[in-house]
Amino acid sequence: MFWRFGFHSASAIDGLLDKEGVTLDELLEEDELLQECKAHNTKLIEFLCKTDVLEQLLGYIMAEDLDENKRFKYPYLASEILSCEIFSICEAILANIDLLKNFWTLLDRPAPLNPLTASYFTKVNSVLLQKKMPEMITFIRAQPDVVQKLLAHIGSSAIADLLLKLISMEEVPEGTGVVEWLSKEGLVSTLVSRLDPSLETETHNTAAQTLLDVIAVSYSAIGPQESLMPTGLGASIMGEQGGMFSPNSGGNALVDELKSEIIMNKLVDYMLEKSAPHSGSTLTNGINIIIELIRRYCSEIEQAEYQQHQYQQLQQQQRQGPPPPSDEKLKALATDLNELLRVIGSRLLQFAELIHAPRHSEPVNTTIGKQHPLGSERLKTCELFAEILHLQYLYTSSPLFERLISAKKVTDDGKKTEDETSETADEKAKLSTNPNTSVADELVAITDKFIDAKILPVCLDLFFNFPWNNFLHSVVYDMIAKVFNTYSYTSTTIASKPPSPFKPEGDVETASREPETVSVPVQTNTIISVEEQMQAVKDVVRKLVLSIFKDGELTKRITKAQRDNDFEVTQPRGVRLGYMGHLTYISDEVCKLLEKCSEDLSQEIGDLIGAEDWQEYVAGILRETKERDRQPLGGVRPNAGPQQNHLPLVTGVGGGFAGGGMDDTDIGASIKGDAGKRESDDEDDLDSIGAGTSDVYVGDGDVASDQFARYLCHQIVADLPDRFMGVESSDDEEDESNAEWIGEFESKDFDVREAFDPENPFPHKRSSLGEEFDPPRGDVSSSISEAEESASETNERDQQKDSFDTNEMLGALDTSALQTGWADFSQFKSGPGETQQEGGGAE
Repeated sequence: MFWRFGFHSASAIDGLLDKEGVTLDELLEEDELLQECKAHNTKLIEFLCKTDVLEQLLGYIMAEDLDENKRFKYPYLASEILSCEIFSICEAILANIDLLKNFWTLLDRPAPLNPLTASYFTKVNSVLLQKKMPEMITFIRAQPDVVQKLLAHIGSSAIADLLLKLISMEEVPEGTGVVEWLSKEGLVSTLVSRLDPSLETETHNTAAQTLLDVIAVSYSAIGPQESLMPTGLGASIMGEQGGMFSPNSGGNALVDELKSEIIMNKLVDYMLEKSAPHSGSTLTNGINIIIELIRRYCSEIEQAEYQQHQYQQLQQQQRQGPPPPSDEKLKALATDLNELLRVIGSRLLQFAELIHAPRHSEPVNTTIGKQHPLGSERLKTCELFAEILHLQYLYTSSPLFERLISAKKVTDDGKKTEDETSETADEKAKLSTNPNTSVADELVAITDKFIDAKILPVCLDLFFNFPWNNFLHSVVYDMIAKVFNTYSYTSTTIASKPPSPFKPEGDVETASREPETVSVPVQTNTIISVEEQMQAVKDVVRKLVLSIFKDGELTKRITKAQRDNDFEVTQPRGVRLGYMGHLTYISDEVCKLLEKCSEDLSQEIGDLIGAEDWQEYVAGILRETKERDRQPLGGVRPNAGPQQNHLPLVTGVGGGFAGGGMDDTDIGASIKGDAGKRESDDEDDLDSIGAGTSDVYVGDGDVASDQFARYLCHQIVADLPDRFMGVESSDDEEDESNAEWIGEFESKDFDVREAFDPENPFPHKRSSLGEEFDPPRGDVSSSISEAEESASETNERDQQKDSFDTNEMLGALDTSALQTGWADFSQFKSGPGETQQEGGGAE
């Protein structure tokens, strides 16, 4: 702050600017240039805002033929100066549109761009977008074929970041309409076209990554989504609805276009093309895009569930808060992913062929000879199937399932939302060939085709044929678990009570996945629709469960795999098969399913689940494995229980430690606290650790050392002089006692000669040698010397009496004690002055 008062030295930059004819190159050679820019040097900013200077700065960023000493320094300094977020510089650049147009001609260069040049270009434009957003967006949209030019250099990470920056501008009011403009310019369709299997793999990876980034930015953007402002005061401030909302469940126009049936058909055609040289890369990247869209949709459902749960909690507490998910949002969720699922369902048999016979599967050399690998095609296809089954479970078990089905029913009856115009409805109808289906309908149709293609039995074949591919094992386990959980939920829900009817907005609804009973008058056809939908899910998933048991022969394969594993383990240098851990998980899921739905499935698979080998496996190996897996990793501590090799230590704890200020209960509790830290599975051992005189097992580790150290500490403290035993009194109490003692003499006349008795110089003191000690009246000095000698002899005798005798400890650890596993320290004295128990040391 000293420069405000003129206490700083003059800057070299100011000296240069005072000279006539100063050039930009001279300023760029100064080390303090950036510091002065960030300090908003007035003279310097005025100089930099000149048109010719700005042209030079932008030219240095784009230059490719600079001298060796300027090649890296000048472009860097130019980009830093223009990125200092100085409003005057940004305003001067946008005031000269020709400068900006010339700057954007960088995109006309052939790919690839210089990474440094591209990063400087993106940095400067990002600052301009931040400071002058409306003007910059208008300028960018006015450039011819600017989106295609950006896509031509999408392989550069800096240009891709600039594109994502443009998409995120939709968040602020000044950037509204950018996403729709990008969609009309063909951003999504161009990126999907770059997944053509005839193109190079690097092009596929770049396009797919850009699409994934677009999805992420679109869902994370805070657009005109549904407001969470409570009704009442918030609604009166923001309007009758408390804020504007979007009928879309999430994302934006770019994501909606990507999920449309036209784009998805184009993408799936690329993925399933057989003759193209790089079809495997297209398949892998395409599945990644589809999985990301499904996961984002699942996140939207979970977010709506959380919103409903929060509303319920606040209603129970009689507090105002955000409203539950609106009907418009649920209607959008009910149909948001139906087109994508319809396309996948129509081509499901072709996807199933990929796991039967992959297109690119050639044997590779391994340590055990040539083997056919699983391949990324089959693994990714299995992941796609698992994601669909996960969506089926999440959608069906959602607390919003009834509202989702009812919202779709109301839409089918022609009740459109107030915010959905006829133009929007016509556009959606053009993109979809069958707009009357919902996500629930498409999921049921896909699950039915799973049965026809026998997808899960084939996945089980792959599970056992590739025992060392844990990626595949995790995916197959997830598929089976989701199928079993979906059937368990639907079967239990329908058996207990029918799903409750649709509850309108504003009613309390629990966020658990158990069905609720709510008495709300609704239309009969809506109630029937919800019940029928739940029953349809149960019926189709039941067929899938039977396919797993019958076509996949799950129980037989589990027992056979266990026998194969037992055989491999017995071989020299044998190891467990790689799928045994996931096999235990699958077996546990089978047991849980049969526990809940055995009556429903016993007629069809009773012979399979009642087989002798399966029953023996469940009652024997599976139970033992689960019990072993419950044990702490690495076993219990060595001092965890009497089963280990323990050293006996303490018996009669109360008598041994009671004299040091701790009673029996405190000592027992402290020992129990130490023993409670052990992770022993034997509860009887823990019960044996009692308070007081309970016999305590301690190991040869930390507990034994703590007990012995505590005993030694007690003995040391017990032998300290009396003056150290009264340290508990505070300094204030000590001062008060001294004042009282002095006050005795102040209250009366005191004569030293009269008060001193030669025969008894300290009449108020009591001898520590006992009452029987009475020195002879006479020579004071001789009497004092005799008293000192007698006291020293008495102290020596007491010290020998109260000292810790190691022979006594060794006597406690005799052969009989080692045989019984116990140590007896009850013979030791608990404190000075106390008599020993019988069998103790010398008096």
